[in-house]
Amino acid sequence: MDRAYLEIIFLCGMILQVVFHAFYLLNNLSEKLHYFINKKERVLLIFVGIGFLLLPFIYVFSTWFSYFDYNLPKWLGFPSALLYFFGVWLFFRSYTEMGVQWSPGSRTGEGHQLITTGVFKWVRHPMYAAYAIIAVDQFFMLQNWLVGPAFLVLSVPFYLHRVKREEQHLINYFGDEYHIYSTQTNALFPKIEQFDFSPLKERLKHPFGKKRID
Repeated sequence: MDRAYLEIIFLCGMILQVVFHAFYLLNNLSEKLHYFINKKERVLLIFVGIGFLLLPFIYVFSTWFSYFDYNLPKWLGFPSALLYFFGVWLFFRSYTEMGVQWSPGSRTGEGHQLITTGVFKWVRHPMYAAYAIIAVDQFFMLQNWLVGPAFLVLSVPFYLHRVKREEQHLINYFGDEYHIYSTQTNALFPKIEQFDFSPLKERLKHPFGKKRID
């Protein structure tokens, strides 16, 4: 797949995420944002915005960073696009499954319940997992040494801080329920034991099928 198509796909996905995120954010504007996002996070979010929004936008619509371009094999384009679609899908799915319980930062209130189904069955922070996928895939879709790894490099401090803060908040709020949930799932990537490989193991044991006993 030509790199120009990858850039268009990336840009469209980025715009969709921003619009969708803004829609959910508007529902929380009646609250003071500093209640959700502390001063340190606001500073770190600036770097996230630079890596995820500003640099990719400048790169797609200008030639400022063209000196730092690299070219990956074209056959990587299709799997890169599929991985990006999965990351964007996981992003949207995380929002919709949280519904009214979503907030811009760490907040729980009356009636909030611990979600352990859907994509939350696999990881505790699927939205951040989606961002991790997109950040890694940006290296393949925006083939530039400055822009490609920018989101991944600039977002690590924010997400390490945010995940740690949210984990502590959820432990304080849900107690043992969240502790049990955290032993069953990882924060960002599924545990190997969550996958059922028994059909594959059975097939490997009997590649030609089980012998019939008459």
